[in-house]
Amino acid sequence: MDKLKKIFARVLSIPESAVTDTLSPENTESWDSLSVIILLSEIEKGFGVTFTFDEVISVTDFDSACKLLASKGIAL
Repeated sequence: MDKLKKIFARVLSIPESAVTDTLSPENTESWDSLSVIILLSEIEKGFGVTFTFDEVISVTDFDSACKLLASKGIAL
């Protein structure tokens, strides 16, 4: 999970300690339409996976990103 937290923190320009399961666009000013594209691209590169459109739109917070990676067999 540390690797994923680092990606979120770096892309959203927030401290790693601020990355919690409930981190979302609603409570993170830097999580906007552009940053989510960068975020998902960095997750794909960092974990060697690709996401479908439906998977992309399912990522609504940090926890959903964790669950998406788990569904692809990535152990966090």
